[in-house]
Amino acid sequence: DLFLRDRRQISPAQTPPIRPIMHSQYESFGEPKRSYTKLIASVALNVALVIGIVCVLSAGSNDSQLASGVAMRNFRAPSIGSRMVRTTGQQCLRVSGPNPFARVAVNAIHAPMTAAATYKVTLQTPDGESVIECPDDSYVLDKAEEEGLDLPYSCRAGACSTCAGKVVAGSVDQSDQSFLEDGQVADGFVLTCVAYPTSDVTIQTHAEEELF
Repeated sequence: DLFLRDRRQISPAQTPPIRPIMHSQYESFGEPKRSYTKLIASVALNVALVIGIVCVLSAGSNDSQLASGVAMRNFRAPSIGSRMVRTTGQQCLRVSGPNPFARVAVNAIHAPMTAAATYKVTLQTPDGESVIECPDDSYVLDKAEEEGLDLPYSCRAGACSTCAGKVVAGSVDQSDQSFLEDGQVADGFVLTCVAYPTSDVTIQTHAEEELF
C-alpha cells in the first residue's frame, strides 16, 4: 500500500524521461595500438643509403689514386732515337725506349760568365787630373768614390745637374739619365752618377755652371 501511495503522489509531469544510452561512433574504446614497424624500416633505409654513398665515394677516390700510381710507374723518360706516337685525347706524346740519362749525374749547371771590360777614365777636376780603372758595368761616380775622389753629386739617379761633367774624349753610356736635353748630350755633357764608360774616356768634372 505504501508503494502504491507513493506512486500516486508522483505525477507524470514529475517523472524524468528515460533516455536510451547510445555510444557515439567516434567514441574510442581503449588505447590505440602503436606500431613501430614503419619507423624502424624508414630509419634502416636511410642508414643503408648513407653507407652506400660513403662506399661509392671511397671507391672512386681509391680508383683515382691507383690510376695515378700506375701512370707514374709506367712513365719512362724519352730516349734518343726513340719513336714518338701521338695519341688521341688530351694526352701528350708517348715515347718508348731506354733512358740515356739514367746514369748521368749532374752536379750543377752554370751559365757562361764573361768578364766585364775595364776602361781608363781620366777625370779633370779643379784639384788636378786623376786616372781610374772603371769597368763597363760601374758608374763613373761610384768608381771614383771607391778610389777616394770627391766629386759633386746630389740625386744619384740622373735627374739633376749637380754631377754634370763634359766628355773631352772617348764615349760613355748614360741612357739612364732623364735631365739632359738631346742638344746638351750632343755637346758632350754627361751626368757621372749614371754614366758607364764604353771606351777610354776623359771627362771634365764640375761642369754644372756650363749647362746654363
